[in-house]
Amino acid sequence: MTQGTINPAPPDFEPFPERSERSTADTSGRRALWLTLLSVLTPGVAHWHAGRRRTATVLVVFSGLIWLSVAFAVLTLDREHLVGAAVRPAVLLLVATTAIVVIPIWILLVITSYNAVRPRCLSRRRARTGRIAVLALCVAVAAPPALVAHYAYSQYDLINAVFADGGGSRSSAAAADSDDPAESAKPLPGVDRLNVLLLGSDAGDGRVGTRADTMVLASVDQDTGRTVLLSLPRNLQKAPMPEGPPRAKYPEGYPGLLNGVYREGEDHDPGLMPGSPNPGADLLKGTISEVLGMPVHYFAQVNMQGFRELVDAMGGVDVNVARSMPMGNTGAFFQPGPQHLDGAQALWYARSRTGASDYDRMERQRCMLSTLAEQADPLTVLNHYHQVAAAAKDNFRTDIPADMLQDLASLANKVEPAGSVQFMPPLIEPSNPDFNHIRAVAKDTVAQSEAGEEPQATAVQANSRVAAAC
Repeated sequence: MTQGTINPAPPDFEPFPERSERSTADTSGRRALWLTLLSVLTPGVAHWHAGRRRTATVLVVFSGLIWLSVAFAVLTLDREHLVGAAVRPAVLLLVATTAIVVIPIWILLVITSYNAVRPRCLSRRRARTGRIAVLALCVAVAAPPALVAHYAYSQYDLINAVFADGGGSRSSAAAADSDDPAESAKPLPGVDRLNVLLLGSDAGDGRVGTRADTMVLASVDQDTGRTVLLSLPRNLQKAPMPEGPPRAKYPEGYPGLLNGVYREGEDHDPGLMPGSPNPGADLLKGTISEVLGMPVHYFAQVNMQGFRELVDAMGGVDVNVARSMPMGNTGAFFQPGPQHLDGAQALWYARSRTGASDYDRMERQRCMLSTLAEQADPLTVLNHYHQVAAAAKDNFRTDIPADMLQDLASLANKVEPAGSVQFMPPLIEPSNPDFNHIRAVAKDTVAQSEAGEEPQATAVQANSRVAAAC
């Protein structure tokens, strides 16, 4: 051998062969992760790349049908249809079930996609990184359907817990059968106006029984959505009772204040409304029907104690305080001007009668409820939906049947204010009311709303002194 001569390496010699193979495998490992990620959006890509054409074709066709269905829904369903679907228990249960079924399918897709394309020779570090990335991707793809299932089932549970199951109550209130499609689409077929009694009850800690301190009849034209609000004071006396046992017991009218009628039926004498699942609310519905001279079809009741939980669930409420007011016996005061109140503060503000009248308190409660409703934008409700649903489930009652909700949601899209009357001095004298006058004002206000007119000035001016208080 000549000095300085180097023998050539064998032709199949490769320095550091294992390191070279692992380097190539690591590069393929990164590509496998990208293909797996792409397969989440377009199922079948990873399987096609791995040569599993039949499986890839099935996945592509199946996912294509799903995306076409989603596109069709987006293009054809408007807000009214979406809201209608969101209040149908059967649809909500189907959505929740489908979302739950999708979770393991999607996770399986991620795992099989990665297994189809991952290299068999990976460094220990790359293999561990791949497993962690796939696990993270599984969690990421499971989160959206899990969230959908959670919201859908929460809504389903809320509707079943709060709303009546129907059982013919919808058709018994009016003639539900109609050959006219427009008539059948109404929440309550057979009548021109849907009248719902809105109650704000005071049944908090340290209070005996339930008192309906806020009573507002919302009368909605089912064709136009024009809505009239008729507010009655809690201290209205001698209210005429509905026919049957109530009128037989109190032929001269209820001897106490109007807000005591609810407790009369609920606690003192449930026999006044035999067979009723809501004797207090039903007795009050019948009584207010006699007071206003118009039918009351349903009631919706909010417990003011639950109002605190609802405000907290929404992250507070912004109000414009009209004047300084003490916060009970705490030594704190509500200062005039814009204020952000939490649930406890909002409840104090709505309940307080210190230095104010019942009419001021009634107006504040009405104003607080309407203000919270205005500030409950869809994004806020969605972000706090679990808390909002829990507060509503525990503190909201109604006899509106669940099978009416879809048509009621359609009507809600048309609702527009068309008049508001608060029956208080000097419009009426609560201790000695003229019920014929009350009925005439209610009838005229409804007639003016149907004609597209504003209520007469006398009815509005009667409450102008408290309208600014909120």
